[in-house]
Amino acid sequence: MKQALVYPCAGHLAMVGTRCRFAPRPSGLYSEQRFLLHTGPAMIKEWSIRNRILSLAMFPTMILAAVLGAFFIHGHLKDLDKELSQRALMMARQLAQICEYGVIRQDQEVLQRIISGVLEERDVRAVNIYNQDLQLLTHTGPQMLKEGLSNTEVMDNELHLIRTKESVRVKAPVFASNLISLVGQELADKEPGTASYLLGWAEIELSTTNTRLTQYQYIASSSTIIGLVLIIFALVCVQIANRLSRPVEAIVDTLNDIQEGRLESRAHIYEGGILSKIASGVNSLAAMIQRINSDYQQSIEQATRENQETIDELEIRNHELTLGRQQALEASRIKSEFLANVSHEIRTPLNGIVGYYGVLERTQTSERQKEYLHNIRNSTQDLQKIISDILDLSKLDAGKLFIENTPINLRDVIEETLQVLAPSAAEKNLELIQFIDADIPEYLFGDRLRLKQVLSNLIANAVKFTPSGSVSVRVYPIRKVATRINLQFDVKDTGIGMSEAEQARLFQAFSQADASIARQYGGTGLGLIISKALIEAMNGDIQVTSAPGRGSVFSFTLETDIARCKEPPQKPLENLNIVLIDHNNDMRQDSDGLLTQRGAQVESFKNAEDFFVRLEHEAPETLPDCVIYSIHSQMRPEVFSAQVNLCMRHSIPVIPLVSGNPANSENIVPRVLRSMALSRPYTQHRMLSQIALVTGLSFNETPEKDAQGQDAATPPTVLAVDDNEPNLKLLITLLQDMGVQVISASSGFEAVAIAEKTPVDLVLMDIRMPGMSGAEATRRIREIPGISNLPVVAVTAHAMADERQALMNAGMNDYQTKPISQEELARVVERWTGFHPRVTSYPPVPTSPRRDTEIFSQELALQRSSGNLTLATEMFVKLTESLEGEQERIVSLWENESLDELLEAVHRLHGATRYCGVPALSNALEYFETRLKANTSDEFPQAMRRLVEELNNLRSWVRGNNWVESLNQEHAARMANA
Repeated sequence: MKQALVYPCAGHLAMVGTRCRFAPRPSGLYSEQRFLLHTGPAMIKEWSIRNRILSLAMFPTMILAAVLGAFFIHGHLKDLDKELSQRALMMARQLAQICEYGVIRQDQEVLQRIISGVLEERDVRAVNIYNQDLQLLTHTGPQMLKEGLSNTEVMDNELHLIRTKESVRVKAPVFASNLISLVGQELADKEPGTASYLLGWAEIELSTTNTRLTQYQYIASSSTIIGLVLIIFALVCVQIANRLSRPVEAIVDTLNDIQEGRLESRAHIYEGGILSKIASGVNSLAAMIQRINSDYQQSIEQATRENQETIDELEIRNHELTLGRQQALEASRIKSEFLANVSHEIRTPLNGIVGYYGVLERTQTSERQKEYLHNIRNSTQDLQKIISDILDLSKLDAGKLFIENTPINLRDVIEETLQVLAPSAAEKNLELIQFIDADIPEYLFGDRLRLKQVLSNLIANAVKFTPSGSVSVRVYPIRKVATRINLQFDVKDTGIGMSEAEQARLFQAFSQADASIARQYGGTGLGLIISKALIEAMNGDIQVTSAPGRGSVFSFTLETDIARCKEPPQKPLENLNIVLIDHNNDMRQDSDGLLTQRGAQVESFKNAEDFFVRLEHEAPETLPDCVIYSIHSQMRPEVFSAQVNLCMRHSIPVIPLVSGNPANSENIVPRVLRSMALSRPYTQHRMLSQIALVTGLSFNETPEKDAQGQDAATPPTVLAVDDNEPNLKLLITLLQDMGVQVISASSGFEAVAIAEKTPVDLVLMDIRMPGMSGAEATRRIREIPGISNLPVVAVTAHAMADERQALMNAGMNDYQTKPISQEELARVVERWTGFHPRVTSYPPVPTSPRRDTEIFSQELALQRSSGNLTLATEMFVKLTESLEGEQERIVSLWENESLDELLEAVHRLHGATRYCGVPALSNALEYFETRLKANTSDEFPQAMRRLVEELNNLRSWVRGNNWVESLNQEHAARMANA
């Protein structure tokens, strides 16, 4: 008990009477359960001290009373059972003695009088007399009980004791030993020499009912006495426990009050002894804590005031920083959107300068003028490159740069890039090396333009910073799983290299590894940051490895899907035996892989001597059909001439491979072979054509097939989807005029059904359609087995930047905004099917601010229909017929504030006006649609008023003008001028 009371205080004060710090304790620290003993069951630990005292006093007493009471009661019950058994034995023995005469005489009347007298005895239930053969002689009382018979106990070697559930039965033998003398002689005559003779059996059954009743009475009286004694003892224990627990509980209550913050609480105990001393110590502790707490409270209040002042100041500064950040973000967004949106305006005058340069270049000019034109061309190209970099960077910042996912030929992309950069490398006598692993599939999904842009930036940088040596491009697979492949691109140079500090500054906008580099080599420092952003946008990663004076390696990875071809790749070089001699391992492996893929049997040599030594002894039937020989600067002309002459003696054509301009190798390559020489880097088509030329192979390079297997000469089947009948008819007409097979669908459901049953090569999908949107229809088409890669191009009247990205994310391959001209439609068809459609050009309509406000423009209407007068007339008629109903519906939706349905109606009408030559109404609809999508509700009323006004203007103009005649006149004038 003493230890339990002192325990919590010991954890609270290090020393009483010394300086101590008050630390708040967890809730319930001074509750009663903390003073319980730390042993015993968990339930006992939760008891109060009063209950513990009662349990310690009562439990042993109750157990002792129960054990002793049970012992004595059990003993007494056994004695009663034993007493009943002894009575039964004694009565059976006496009955056997008095029945001897009656048994021997078998006098039932005598026996009946005897057993009837016995039946009157207490507890006797029944009596049976048997002869020596156990045949019943006489019986009195009820039938003897047979339920629950126990085993027979033999008492005194002659008495048989049997117990049942409700009785005790004793069977005693009846002997002739006590017979009177009258019958003695008779017995002697029967059994000479026998002292006692068994005459029969006497059986008596005693009931246990009275005995059980006596036992129950004894148990009840004993239990009552024990219970009364325990109750009296419990009352005494309660009084003692209360007297002992009240002071302890008062101390505990005081400690709990202190723990809960009521430091003025005190314990009042008026009894002497140890508890009074504990209470005094607790009161002193409370007073000390109260004093310390008061000091702490004052310190806390002071610190709180100071903290609040600091927080107020931080909030003000944080608010200022938030406003500044928002202003900076808004300024950056405006800047990025501005730069991204003015791309066309900036490029247009530059393209004009380039065009006029081309015109001037074809005229007769002096040498000085040619020099001026050359300077104009270089300056313009540099300016275009700088502006393109800045615009790309701004598009990346504004989120307006989209990554396409179309089938591309990776080898074509790399070869085209190297072809563009080959002149600048040749000027520095650099060798451009390429290696494309043969395990890479021919067609992959990706963005052709952006991949070329990344490769161009990296290779151009490598050429720029490499004074001598070579620049190599290596592509090889890292991992290939099912229809996906992970590629690594390495652009390696032997240039000036970089330190680690310079590498850390590489991917920062408008920065280069060294500030002096911009002065020495030129450039804006945007190429790498744009390349890095493009690679990350294509889910890749870029790294650089470099050291000063040891060159650099720029490596980036791309993970993409494999485009499956419907037809196996062509093998135009099948059955050709080609010998390839190249000292460069990468170029030799690349050429070997290309020729092998095209069906040739290739034998590669790094050292030319190995082949030509063998050629001198080669049998005619094993001679190769062609030798491709790589020329390098260390080669001796006389050796090469001798080797070429050896090939000519065996009628083996030789194709020299020269780096850069073939003129640089004129001193090595004989004149007769110069026309057959290939310049590195070469394209695969140029290589195949040259092999066909020198070998006399009669094959014509077939038209290119895209990854979907569409032959460029075979008209594709295009599925046109639009819920607006005039727009759909225009698409059908334009496509049919280009020689394309067209299938039309007026809803998303119909489009999905057609795609499931009919093979198509391209889908032109409207976006906003009732029932099923274009995005949902595209998703379902993607789920159709076998056409998951079917090109789907969105055709929408108005798509904001975020909506365009959403279209691409929804599975669209591309998007076109209405109105779409026949030229634009032809480019879409050619890009996604490989088919070159015929296009009837129509003179463009010059743009002007005045034209944007015209109610009806005949020139624009004819241009939108590609000069088809009948189509232009029909579409304008359908528009005018629907104006009244569309206006009523838009006004009704506006009044009901159904903004979602209003957006659908405005978008639908906007799409219809894009092809009808009504610029004022079309611009009003575009303005309203933009505001609805941006949810700028404060501008809704102005946009609605403008739309209603333009609708009324157009309807009034149609009623008051003969637009059909003016349209015919305009068409005739245009055709005459054309």
